[in-house]
Amino acid sequence: IVNSYLSNSLDTVQLTPPKKVLFIFIFASLPLLSFAQEPKKQYYIYNFLTLSETITGFRVDIDNGEKVERLKDEKGKVIKFKTPAAVLMYMISKGWELCINGDAQEISGSNGSSSTKTITYWLIKKPCSKEEFDNAVIGGIKD
Repeated sequence: IVNSYLSNSLDTVQLTPPKKVLFIFIFASLPLLSFAQEPKKQYYIYNFLTLSETITGFRVDIDNGEKVERLKDEKGKVIKFKTPAAVLMYMISKGWELCINGDAQEISGSNGSSSTKTITYWLIKKPCSKEEFDNAVIGGIKD
């Protein structure tokens, strides 16, 4: 009776050929899934821009972690911009992404008169390798 019961229940559990192939494929894939790697960490270089309006346009200073200086082109020439949007489009064209922006008021005065100047600041980032990131960190530390 036991043998007939086992043989009858095994007969009812038989897999059709397509199901067998699927079962074997899933079973064979399980070890591969356990070795799946985590995604590689993305590093970024950060720069801090300050924009201030002048008589001739917008002055842009860039803090790259090592020094703060006027924004220059590849030839070392200071770039003058007509509007903040022009600055943003220029930086995006160079691979930078805007992270944070804001503004601050600079108040100066003497002899009872004062003037207010608005300074806009932007934190921007650009993808980089781990090596570039590490070099930027080391470059920004004061000896």
